[in-house]
Amino acid sequence: MQETITSTLEAYGDPTGHSAMALYVGVPCGIAVQLVLDGVLSTPGVHAPYSPEVCNILRAKVEEEGLGLTERVL
Repeated sequence: MQETITSTLEAYGDPTGHSAMALYVGVPCGIAVQLVLDGVLSTPGVHAPYSPEVCNILRAKVEEEGLGLTERVL
């Protein structure tokens, strides 16, 4: 059986603080940089977070910051 998984993002900025764009772009980027500095991510070069080794670490850290997607299986 084939499953279709959807991921939905609905985010709003804070009128007195950061925009949704700043949070959902800046925070994951900062997390990735910190993981490189800490030696958790050490493969040289530029990589998209598609492999489970990278994606799972980033997803967990982003969710710790309260950011994430709503996923459903159709």
